[in-house]
Amino acid sequence: MWSLLAEWLQVGGFGLLLLLLPFSNAVVEISFGLILIGWLMARLHPATGQDTVWRQPTLRPLLWAMAIFWLVCAASITVSPHPELGVRALFGKWGEYLLLTILAAEMSRRPRLVEQGLKVLAFSAALVVFEGVTQERFEYGFFRNYRWDHFHRMTGPYRNPIDLATYLMVIIPILAAWAWLDRHKTRWRNWLLVLALFLCFLRTQAVGAWLGIIASLGFFAWRNRRFRRLILAAMGVMALAGGLYLGYVGRLGGVVTLTEIGKQDRLAMWQSAIHMIQDRPVLGHGLNTFMANYLHYRIGGERQPRYAHNCYLQMAAETGLIGLAAFLGMLWLLFHRCLRSLQEASDAARWAFLFALLVGLVGFVVQAGGDTNFYSLRQSALFWTMAGFALGLGFQPAVSSSRRPPSVAAKRPPAFTN
Repeated sequence: MWSLLAEWLQVGGFGLLLLLLPFSNAVVEISFGLILIGWLMARLHPATGQDTVWRQPTLRPLLWAMAIFWLVCAASITVSPHPELGVRALFGKWGEYLLLTILAAEMSRRPRLVEQGLKVLAFSAALVVFEGVTQERFEYGFFRNYRWDHFHRMTGPYRNPIDLATYLMVIIPILAAWAWLDRHKTRWRNWLLVLALFLCFLRTQAVGAWLGIIASLGFFAWRNRRFRRLILAAMGVMALAGGLYLGYVGRLGGVVTLTEIGKQDRLAMWQSAIHMIQDRPVLGHGLNTFMANYLHYRIGGERQPRYAHNCYLQMAAETGLIGLAAFLGMLWLLFHRCLRSLQEASDAARWAFLFALLVGLVGFVVQAGGDTNFYSLRQSALFWTMAGFALGLGFQPAVSSSRRPPSVAAKRPPAFTN
């Protein structure tokens, strides 16, 4: 009974997270609590206590990197003029995000749960499309009631179009891989959903997210010879569709010039962040204090506390160059392990899902150089959860062979080589 309850808490928590993450910040906290309680119960049970993917020797360097980054964040609080802000973020944000990665890796080892998770994710994505369409059609979204005329760009269940684009950038490749692997007669519904999500992605007009996913595809085109032409074709379609749409709405000229107000604001915020780093280059001003210090370093733009809109500059401003190095080292080990799993994948389904996850995650990391991805609760929870899923897939015994198309079911997927 104990182990069954632990399983229900974890499965239910992840289902809730995948279903409602686009719609609520609170659901991230609630689902994380359920998952963590279930995971701790499983660790305390004699039959399942040692059954964890994190006992794998290949994951130990990543665990050490996570611990080092967390400790550097803690050290930055000791030199902070606002330690209460740092303590809140240390346990309430970064501690939660890193634990989400660990917990998601445990869950994704189970093929059946991955299959169920994909269905929940697809249903959630359909709700996001419905929210975006009703927002455009009736001026207000059906669930969150956000106004269309605030940005004149689709925001769906998010407050701004960039956050919606970031969410779509991560999930579209996953659902596209699922549609590609589906050999049932109803697979057209999956492709229709992917098409609808892509159209919503265009409607956000979020150029940073577009560039992030195009850069990610470019990286994988460079690494994979066999599918290089297909990936380059996808890049071309995205670039052409984005350019044509921006031209249609009259924004193409503003995108290619530095005089656009959004770019000027970002340049001012980046310069402010650089000045913060120059003042305290070692451990920074303290975790979670960028907004508290921003007006002191502000050189232009709106006179209000703001994020740096460059996660790496903000990381260095808050935790110093040591903190930035620890963070980048953690990301490098994460992607290195996932790319190794991709190279070693023994079946087409696992390879396809790993590839799709990594396309979205790399795009997320690229976009973070010009936005607030790692400092937004829902966006960061999405990244670390999907990163955990990618890690766990690498140690999965098999991925739902029933969804392999006949043409690839018996083939070993191509290794990633230059």
